[in-house]
Amino acid sequence: MSKRLSTKEGSSFVSRLLVPLSGILAFISIISFQIYAEEGMVFRVLLLCTGLGISLMFLFLSPAGRNFITYFKDSIQEAKRVVWPTKKETFQTVVMVFLFVLFSAIFLWLADKFFEWVLYSMVLGWK
Repeated sequence: MSKRLSTKEGSSFVSRLLVPLSGILAFISIISFQIYAEEGMVFRVLLLCTGLGISLMFLFLSPAGRNFITYFKDSIQEAKRVVWPTKKETFQTVVMVFLFVLFSAIFLWLADKFFEWVLYSMVLGWK
């Protein structure tokens, strides 16, 4: 993990208000989109996108947002370091999973038929 995620910044009053302010602004943007139903769609979409954009800006300016951006960048770097399986290995894994599911389904079907036979024929004597 990155050491940058554990910083103790953002204890000021303004930084603590950024996340709730972002949520309130996003909520107001969505409500405004619904309230202005009689207006043109272009105006409504611009209003919604502007409000959500400003809301995201406030969110990413908060300490939690900065930590998320750092986490996202570190995740991309980590994904680049992963040794991904080859096409052959992926195909073999998919075939093995398919066969396992098929055999499990057949086993469960046979077990169900066995218990049906025991219950209805031997215990209840219905068939």
